[in-house]
Amino acid sequence: MSDAFFTLPCRLVLPVPQRDRLERLCRARNQDINDVVSEIVLAFLDDLPDSELAEPRPEAEGPSVAEQLRQHQRELRRLRQRQQQLGPAAPPWLANYVTDLEREIDLLWRQQQDAGA
Repeated sequence: MSDAFFTLPCRLVLPVPQRDRLERLCRARNQDINDVVSEIVLAFLDDLPDSELAEPRPEAEGPSVAEQLRQHQRELRRLRQRQQQLGPAAPPWLANYVTDLEREIDLLWRQQQDAGA
């Protein structure tokens, strides 16, 4: 399935006569019920006037660069403390994760500086 489409699991409740017509339509077109119902819903929504729709939801904003920076710094402090506690027994991935976080913090810090300039 394309990235432009998504799957919407739902239950379709139809009276017996409409269920029979849908089943016959699927057989006549030699298509799966999912494809036929998708076509029906698509056609319905395409014909629906915008006046019958609610306003689009505003895009959810993620955390600001400053907030991301604070979160990463807290995480880095926590991981460094864990690294010290474990000493030589610390797993190798922990050092890699700390290095990755340090790089990410550096990038976020630069973004913050560029935005303030």
